Amino acid sequence: MQKLSLLQSSMQLIGILILLVITTAISYSFFSSLAITGVTLLYLLLVVTAAYFCAFIVASGTAFLAFLAINYFFIEPRYTFEIAHLESWVSLVCFLIVSMVIASLVKELKFQTLQSAIATKRAKFARNLAENLALATEINQLLQDSCSLLQVEFDKTVCIVQLDHSGKPYNLATSNSTTASELTDMPNHGLLKWVSDNGKPISPYTNYWSKSTYWLIPFNRLPSKDPILVIGNIDNENIQSSGIETYTTIKSCVDQISQAYQRLSNSEKVKHAELVAQSEAIQSALLASISHDMRTPLTSILGAATTLQQPDVAPEQATQLSALIASQARYLASTTENILSLIRLESTSVEQIPMDWQSPEEIIGVVTALYQSQSEYQSRGELVDLQVTISEPELLIKANANLLTQALVNLIDNAKQAQSKAADSNLTNLNQGPILIDVSKTDGRINISVNDRGTGFSETFNASQIKKFSGSNTKGFGLGLSIVQAIAKAHDAIFTINNREGGGACATLSFHIPDVGSIDVGNTNA
Repeated sequence: MQKLSLLQSSMQLIGILILLVITTAISYSFFSSLAITGVTLLYLLLVVTAAYFCAFIVASGTAFLAFLAINYFFIEPRYTFEIAHLESWVSLVCFLIVSMVIASLVKELKFQTLQSAIATKRAKFARNLAENLALATEINQLLQDSCSLLQVEFDKTVCIVQLDHSGKPYNLATSNSTTASELTDMPNHGLLKWVSDNGKPISPYTNYWSKSTYWLIPFNRLPSKDPILVIGNIDNENIQSSGIETYTTIKSCVDQISQAYQRLSNSEKVKHAELVAQSEAIQSALLASISHDMRTPLTSILGAATTLQQPDVAPEQATQLSALIASQARYLASTTENILSLIRLESTSVEQIPMDWQSPEEIIGVVTALYQSQSEYQSRGELVDLQVTISEPELLIKANANLLTQALVNLIDNAKQAQSKAADSNLTNLNQGPILIDVSKTDGRINISVNDRGTGFSETFNASQIKKFSGSNTKGFGLGLSIVQAIAKAHDAIFTINNREGGGACATLSFHIPDVGSIDVGNTNA
């Protein structure tokens, strides 16, 4: 350090001597034009230059050499160091004093300017680090960005490591300048394990392994397996050049990074716990539904089948038992199909679902024909009374015909069950009229609504409250509306449920009105 400083001072002194010779030559050549005042100002400019670019001792030496040069070459008697007049003494002394004062002020100004630049740079770094920590949403990105910011600010190799369960370190993040070979030379496992086990940093400014070629700063001041910040590019022979201020600043940054790391780590733990709890709740609800809703029809089927095997079963009883078996089997088949449909919808991305331009009128025609031809309803005398109203013909929506048909079937079944429940509850005023299917175009959207006169929903209910395996019926998984909701999401449609005036409910699928001018007729199925 001392050798380097001495070499720099020597080079500065040689440069100033060269400038002094040049200034003297110019002043001597043009002395008749410049006079003593101009010469003095030239030498003063030289002193200011030395004060700004060189050390203070070099600037002081420059002022003294300029004093001697003016005395020797330009003060009578010339070419001697004698001074003949008092005013010459006063001028020279004043020059020397002014030169020293100006040199001191210039050095102070340069120092203050440098400190201001450093403070501005540190403030910008602190702002960038704070923004990075506040906006970070992922731990890996937080650590990587922090390493990059520290490397740019302090010009040192930076990485963040963590010990695994076996005590072996692995890298979580590195600065952009960190190469693979540098990572290979990182601190030995013993030092990292000691820092992790004790929660104490290693640096020249602590009492722990001051000769280490790395600064090791743990995220946690207590024994833990939290990450450790590793600062490289440390010169032990010139350790003081790094400065305790740099170490203190980096240590403060580690404290801030650690707080953000703990925040994100806790947030991830909470999210994981919520997902586990949600998964367990769904599994519990599914198991409860299976135990209640599937065991009952299976028991009925088993009991009816066992009875049919008896030799003395009357024909009328056999017919009733066969109808019961068929009814319960249809229910189980419908339930199984709903579960499979919901699983397929949730496991398939929107891009994988084929969409085409469809006519709501044609899809509703398919649905009504389906109910009119189903022997299931005809055999039990449960034909569904459907009434269709279409405000505008030839409307088009971008949809998957099979999924939209399934959604309407589920809504109609739900409406039918609601009206049957109202009838069973002797709410005859709510069980009047057919199930209405309405197609309308309002506020830039095409709406397909299924209206019933059932029991309706509570005033605080909305479609976002629909949950799988949580149906309100005494029988069923509550999957019908969940499937409709999933189908609406796949079509970027809005699914809403509202109570009707006079009783009942209105379930609506609302689709975007397509830009007909952009339809590619060549890709539209006939």
